[in-house]
Amino acid sequence: VIMNNEDYLHAYKFFEEKYDRLDVNDFDYFYIYSDFRWFASKLAKNLTKNEFCLAVIKPLIEKNKTVIVPTYTYTVEGVFEVSETPTRLGTLNSWILQQAKVCRSEHPLFSFAALGPGASLVENCGKSAFGKNSVHERLVGKRACVLHIGKPIHLANTLIHHVEQLCGATYRTNKCFKTKVYQNGKYLGTDYSAFLRRRDVKGHDFHFDLERAAQKLYKTKIPKEIGNPKNLSNITLCDYDKLGNFFVESFFNDHSIFLSKEFVQ
Repeated sequence: VIMNNEDYLHAYKFFEEKYDRLDVNDFDYFYIYSDFRWFASKLAKNLTKNEFCLAVIKPLIEKNKTVIVPTYTYTVEGVFEVSETPTRLGTLNSWILQQAKVCRSEHPLFSFAALGPGASLVENCGKSAFGKNSVHERLVGKRACVLHIGKPIHLANTLIHHVEQLCGATYRTNKCFKTKVYQNGKYLGTDYSAFLRRRDVKGHDFHFDLERAAQKLYKTKIPKEIGNPKNLSNITLCDYDKLGNFFVESFFNDHSIFLSKEFVQ
Protein backbone atom coordinates (compact mmCIF):
# COMPACT_ATOMS: atom_id res chain seq x y z
CA VAL A 1 0.00 0.00 0.00
CA ILE A 2 2.79 2.41 0.95
CA MET A 3 4.70 1.87 -2.29
CA ASN A 4 1.64 2.99 -4.29
CA ASN A 5 1.20 6.13 -2.21
CA GLU A 6 2.11 9.09 -4.42
CA ASP A 7 3.17 11.27 -1.48
CA TYR A 8 5.40 8.49 -0.14
CA LEU A 9 7.03 7.98 -3.54
CA HIS A 10 7.66 11.71 -3.80
CA ALA A 11 9.38 11.78 -0.40
CA TYR A 12 11.31 8.59 -1.15
CA LYS A 13 12.61 10.01 -4.44
CA PHE A 14 13.45 13.32 -2.77
CA PHE A 15 15.79 11.62 -0.28
CA GLU A 16 17.13 9.15 -2.84
CA GLU A 17 18.17 12.02 -5.12
CA LYS A 18 19.83 13.92 -2.26
CA TYR A 19 21.74 10.82 -1.13
CA ASP A 20 22.97 10.20 -4.66
CA ARG A 21 24.23 13.78 -4.84
CA LEU A 22 26.17 13.17 -1.62
CA ASP A 23 27.86 10.04 -3.06
CA VAL A 24 26.49 7.70 -0.41
CA ASN A 25 27.84 4.68 -2.31
CA ASP A 26 31.26 5.60 -0.93
CA PHE A 27 30.08 4.40 2.51
CA ASP A 28 28.61 1.30 4.15
CA TYR A 29 27.56 2.62 7.58
CA PHE A 30 25.44 5.74 8.18
CA TYR A 31 25.36 7.17 11.70
CA ILE A 32 22.29 9.41 11.53
CA TYR A 33 21.28 12.48 13.52
CA SER A 34 17.89 13.89 12.58
CA ASP A 35 15.44 16.70 13.12
CA PHE A 36 12.53 16.39 10.69
CA ARG A 37 10.73 19.68 11.34
CA TRP A 38 11.61 21.29 7.99
CA PHE A 39 11.38 18.10 5.94
CA ALA A 40 8.08 17.04 7.49
CA SER A 41 6.55 20.46 6.75
CA LYS A 42 7.46 20.05 3.07
CA LEU A 43 7.05 16.32 2.49
CA ALA A 44 5.00 14.64 5.21
CA LYS A 45 1.67 16.48 5.26
CA ASN A 46 -0.20 13.40 4.01
CA LEU A 47 2.15 10.75 5.36
CA THR A 48 2.12 8.71 8.54
CA LYS A 49 5.20 8.67 10.76
CA ASN A 50 6.01 5.19 9.45
CA GLU A 51 5.71 6.25 5.81
CA PHE A 52 7.89 9.30 6.29
CA CYS A 53 10.63 7.43 8.19
CA LEU A 54 10.59 4.72 5.53
CA ALA A 55 11.06 7.38 2.84
CA VAL A 56 14.14 8.63 4.71
CA ILE A 57 15.73 5.26 5.44
CA LYS A 58 14.67 2.89 2.66
CA PRO A 59 16.78 4.53 -0.09
CA LEU A 60 19.85 3.63 1.99
CA ILE A 61 18.70 0.13 2.96
CA GLU A 62 17.93 -0.66 -0.69
CA LYS A 63 21.52 0.26 -1.53
CA ASN A 64 22.61 -2.41 0.96
CA LYS A 65 23.72 0.19 3.51
CA THR A 66 23.52 -0.06 7.31
CA VAL A 67 21.92 2.78 9.27
CA ILE A 68 22.75 3.44 12.92
CA VAL A 69 20.59 5.75 15.03
CA PRO A 70 21.03 6.86 18.68
CA THR A 71 18.30 5.45 20.95
CA TYR A 72 19.52 6.94 24.23
CA THR A 73 17.38 6.35 27.31
CA TYR A 74 19.68 7.74 30.06
CA THR A 75 18.62 4.90 32.37
CA VAL A 76 20.90 5.73 35.31
CA GLU A 77 19.25 3.35 37.78
CA GLY A 78 16.83 0.45 37.95
CA VAL A 79 16.47 -1.75 34.86
CA PHE A 80 17.30 -1.25 31.18
CA GLU A 81 15.66 -3.85 28.93
CA VAL A 82 17.41 -3.74 25.55
CA SER A 83 14.41 -4.88 23.54
CA GLU A 84 11.77 -2.89 25.43
CA THR A 85 13.00 0.33 27.06
CA PRO A 86 11.86 3.23 24.83
CA THR A 87 14.24 5.93 23.69
CA ARG A 88 13.93 9.46 25.05
CA LEU A 89 14.93 10.95 21.71
CA GLY A 90 12.92 11.88 18.60
CA THR A 91 10.89 10.53 15.69
CA LEU A 92 13.41 8.43 13.77
CA ASN A 93 14.96 7.22 17.02
CA SER A 94 11.69 5.73 18.25
CA TRP A 95 10.64 4.50 14.80
CA ILE A 96 13.74 2.37 14.26
CA LEU A 97 13.10 0.44 17.48
CA GLN A 98 9.76 -0.75 16.06
CA GLN A 99 11.33 -2.35 12.99
CA ALA A 100 11.34 -6.13 12.68
CA LYS A 101 15.05 -6.70 12.02
CA VAL A 102 16.46 -4.01 14.29
CA CYS A 103 19.57 -4.65 16.39
CA ARG A 104 20.21 -2.58 19.52
CA SER A 105 23.27 -2.09 21.69
CA GLU A 106 23.17 -2.78 25.39
CA HIS A 107 24.36 0.44 27.05
CA PRO A 108 21.69 1.63 29.52
CA LEU A 109 22.35 5.34 28.93
CA PHE A 110 23.67 5.53 25.37
CA SER A 111 22.27 2.75 23.19
CA PHE A 112 22.16 2.60 19.39
CA ALA A 113 19.82 0.82 17.01
CA ALA A 114 20.77 -0.41 13.55
CA LEU A 115 19.13 -1.74 10.39
CA GLY A 116 20.81 -3.28 7.37
CA PRO A 117 23.39 -5.95 6.54
CA GLY A 118 25.90 -4.75 9.14
CA ALA A 119 23.39 -4.09 11.93
CA SER A 120 25.03 -6.60 14.29
CA LEU A 121 27.93 -4.14 14.69
CA VAL A 122 26.00 -2.54 17.55
CA GLU A 123 25.48 -5.80 19.47
CA ASN A 124 27.63 -7.28 22.25
CA CYS A 125 29.56 -4.06 22.79
CA GLY A 126 31.82 -3.34 25.73
CA LYS A 127 30.55 -1.56 28.83
CA SER A 128 32.06 1.82 27.99
CA ALA A 129 29.68 4.19 26.17
CA PHE A 130 32.43 6.05 24.33
CA GLY A 131 35.60 4.02 24.85
CA LYS A 132 36.95 0.56 24.16
CA ASN A 133 34.69 -1.71 22.09
CA SER A 134 31.97 0.95 21.91
CA VAL A 135 29.90 1.61 18.78
CA HIS A 136 32.05 4.71 18.21
CA GLU A 137 35.28 2.70 18.25
CA ARG A 138 33.82 -0.10 16.12
CA LEU A 139 32.93 2.31 13.31
CA VAL A 140 36.57 3.34 12.82
CA GLY A 141 37.91 1.96 9.55
CA LYS A 142 34.49 0.68 8.45
CA ARG A 143 33.66 3.01 5.49
CA ALA A 144 31.34 4.87 7.84
CA CYS A 145 29.95 8.39 7.73
CA VAL A 146 27.93 10.72 9.94
CA LEU A 147 24.72 11.93 8.27
CA HIS A 148 22.90 14.96 9.69
CA ILE A 149 19.33 15.24 8.35
CA GLY A 150 17.83 18.57 9.41
CA LYS A 151 20.26 18.75 12.32
CA PRO A 152 23.11 21.28 12.25
CA ILE A 153 26.51 19.71 12.95
CA HIS A 154 27.12 21.91 15.98
CA LEU A 155 23.94 20.72 17.72
CA ALA A 156 24.70 17.00 17.80
CA ASN A 157 27.81 14.90 17.59
CA THR A 158 28.57 12.42 20.37
CA LEU A 159 31.69 11.37 18.46
CA ILE A 160 33.39 14.21 20.32
CA HIS A 161 32.92 12.35 23.62
CA HIS A 162 34.70 9.32 22.16
CA VAL A 163 37.49 11.69 21.10
CA GLU A 164 37.59 13.31 24.56
CA GLN A 165 37.95 9.90 26.21
CA LEU A 166 40.53 8.78 23.66
CA CYS A 167 42.56 11.95 24.18
CA GLY A 168 42.27 12.03 27.99
CA ALA A 169 40.17 15.15 28.52
CA THR A 170 40.45 15.99 32.22
CA TYR A 171 37.14 17.87 32.36
CA ARG A 172 35.31 14.56 32.03
CA THR A 173 35.51 11.46 34.15
CA ASN A 174 34.36 7.86 33.88
CA LYS A 175 31.29 7.05 35.91
CA CYS A 176 29.79 3.58 36.39
CA PHE A 177 26.07 2.97 36.80
CA LYS A 178 24.34 0.25 38.79
CA THR A 179 21.54 -0.06 36.23
CA LYS A 180 20.77 -3.73 35.58
CA VAL A 181 20.74 -4.58 31.89
CA TYR A 182 18.49 -7.33 30.50
CA GLN A 183 17.76 -8.57 27.00
CA ASN A 184 14.58 -10.57 26.45
CA GLY A 185 14.56 -11.35 30.15
CA LYS A 186 18.19 -12.52 30.26
CA TYR A 187 20.44 -10.63 32.67
CA LEU A 188 23.48 -9.17 30.87
CA GLY A 189 25.16 -7.29 33.70
CA THR A 190 25.68 -3.95 35.40
CA ASP A 191 28.43 -1.34 35.89
CA TYR A 192 28.18 0.11 32.39
CA SER A 193 30.20 3.33 32.23
CA ALA A 194 30.10 6.70 30.51
CA PHE A 195 32.68 9.48 30.19
CA LEU A 196 30.69 12.37 31.66
CA ARG A 197 31.42 16.00 32.47
CA ARG A 198 32.74 16.76 35.93
CA ARG A 199 30.59 18.55 38.48
CA ASP A 200 33.31 19.37 41.02
CA VAL A 201 34.93 22.49 39.52
CA LYS A 202 33.47 25.71 40.85
CA GLY A 203 32.40 28.14 38.15
CA HIS A 204 32.49 25.64 35.27
CA ASP A 205 29.69 23.31 34.15
CA PHE A 206 31.73 21.91 31.20
CA HIS A 207 28.75 22.31 28.92
CA PHE A 208 29.76 21.23 25.43
CA ASP A 209 29.61 23.73 22.58
CA LEU A 210 30.54 22.69 19.04
CA GLU A 211 30.13 26.10 17.39
CA ARG A 212 33.85 26.85 17.13
CA ALA A 213 34.76 23.32 16.04
CA ALA A 214 31.99 23.34 13.43
CA GLN A 215 33.22 26.65 12.01
CA LYS A 216 36.70 25.16 11.63
CA LEU A 217 35.22 21.97 10.15
CA TYR A 218 33.44 23.88 7.39
CA LYS A 219 36.80 25.29 6.31
CA THR A 220 37.93 21.75 5.46
CA LYS A 221 36.65 19.56 2.63
CA ILE A 222 35.13 17.04 5.05
CA PRO A 223 31.46 18.14 5.10
CA LYS A 224 29.34 17.56 2.01
CA GLU A 225 26.09 19.47 2.37
CA ILE A 226 22.81 20.05 0.61
CA GLY A 227 20.35 22.55 2.04
CA ASN A 228 20.80 25.05 4.84
CA PRO A 229 21.37 24.14 8.52
CA LYS A 230 20.06 27.57 9.56
CA ASN A 231 16.50 26.57 8.64
CA LEU A 232 17.05 22.83 9.33
CA SER A 233 16.81 21.91 5.62
CA ASN A 234 20.34 20.47 5.54
CA ILE A 235 21.49 16.98 4.70
CA THR A 236 25.15 16.95 5.70
CA LEU A 237 27.55 14.02 5.25
CA CYS A 238 30.96 13.67 6.90
CA ASP A 239 33.40 10.79 6.50
CA TYR A 240 33.55 9.21 9.97
CA ASP A 241 37.30 8.59 10.08
CA LYS A 242 38.17 12.02 8.69
CA LEU A 243 35.78 13.67 11.13
CA GLY A 244 37.27 11.76 14.06
CA ASN A 245 40.81 12.71 13.04
CA PHE A 246 39.73 16.34 12.67
CA PHE A 247 38.26 16.33 16.19
CA VAL A 248 41.40 14.71 17.65
CA GLU A 249 43.64 17.31 16.00
CA SER A 250 41.30 20.10 17.13
CA PHE A 251 41.38 18.89 20.73
CA PHE A 252 45.17 18.72 20.88
CA ASN A 253 45.40 22.22 19.40
CA ASP A 254 42.89 23.57 21.93
CA HIS A 255 41.76 21.50 24.92
CA SER A 256 38.69 23.73 25.30
CA ILE A 257 37.53 23.44 21.70
CA PHE A 258 34.41 21.45 22.65
CA LEU A 259 33.50 23.59 25.69
CA SER A 260 31.32 26.66 26.14
CA LYS A 261 34.18 28.41 27.95
CA GLU A 262 37.90 27.87 28.40
CA PHE A 263 39.29 25.29 30.80
CA VAL A 264 42.97 24.82 31.57
CA GLN A 265 43.76 21.14 32.01
